[in-house]
Amino acid sequence: MEVKDMMQSLLANFSILLFMHLCIQSVYYIAFRKHLPDRFVAILHVLIVVVGIIVLFMLPVTLNGYRFDLRTIPLVFIVLYHGYKYGLSVLFIIFIARFAFPGDFIFVELLYTVVIPTLVTLVFREKVMNAISYLSLFIYFTGIWLISDAVLGLMIFGANSTFSTYALHFLSFQLSAMIMYFFIQTSTKNLEMSEKLRYYAEHDPLTGLLNLRSFLKRAEEQESKMNQVVAMIDLDFFKVINDTYGHLNGDRVLEEFSSFLSRQSDEWLVGRYGGEEFILLIEVEKLSDACNRMKKLQSELNNHLFTTEKGETIEEVSVSIGLAERERTQSIMFTIDQADQHLYLAKKNGRNQVWA
Repeated sequence: MEVKDMMQSLLANFSILLFMHLCIQSVYYIAFRKHLPDRFVAILHVLIVVVGIIVLFMLPVTLNGYRFDLRTIPLVFIVLYHGYKYGLSVLFIIFIARFAFPGDFIFVELLYTVVIPTLVTLVFREKVMNAISYLSLFIYFTGIWLISDAVLGLMIFGANSTFSTYALHFLSFQLSAMIMYFFIQTSTKNLEMSEKLRYYAEHDPLTGLLNLRSFLKRAEEQESKMNQVVAMIDLDFFKVINDTYGHLNGDRVLEEFSSFLSRQSDEWLVGRYGGEEFILLIEVEKLSDACNRMKKLQSELNNHLFTTEKGETIEEVSVSIGLAERERTQSIMFTIDQADQHLYLAKKNGRNQVWA
């Protein structure tokens, strides 16, 4: 009967760990979809781990008078994957919360089950994460078990400690750690893949700038008390560059110009319109400020060096620019159409010009 109760308690501990992971995974997927603030996500993550550890403490595994639980495992993992801010926050809360429950040897219990594993993991975190694998984690968690739960069990339950109880404790400790690692790795890879897919859905694959759809979406959502100006930018005689230096070097020019454009200001919304055309959303006091800023951009571009893969200089890379100020009641597409018309005039009247 006691063995049956022990197995039920052990399965309950496994279930708590997995449910804790499921809750954390759900928080990160919701945050990914809804763009939740990082601080809010961090608070939820910490609270879920705290609640899970408290529940693990309340449902210990008992065999022949020997009691243990698996609360050390989620604490070690949160330190490994998220560092001292998360780990020390959890440690502080559960340290205080432990005194809400009666018991003997509370300080000794906390020292060996949560404090020592946390501090040791903080010290060795970088080395463990740099070579993380099932084998390295097995070795690491063996060490954590030996300096924490094993010592505590010997100190408190020495008379009831047998090889079989220690072996069961060790195996359940390692099995829980490996299962958690498997699920953490799986969910991490899935989240990384989702982030990559979203990135490529929102960005131009060649230049890394926003694609037109994402640019339009963000432009419509962007609110400002200043005046908004749309700039349509076209690389002059880009076909000549392709014909002279080849399409691969033409792509190099597009990539380098995109980087040049992104470095001009962190406050600009920058996107690739298509082909050799780019689009900006600028916030200024008045339209003339935007004109002056675009002329400065042209001047800096004249001094920028573009080269081929072989190091050959690509001469006279310039741009034509059309500007249009967005009225409060105008749609972004209407303003883009106006800027595009002004771009046409800039190209028609000699190129390397700014028209508004």
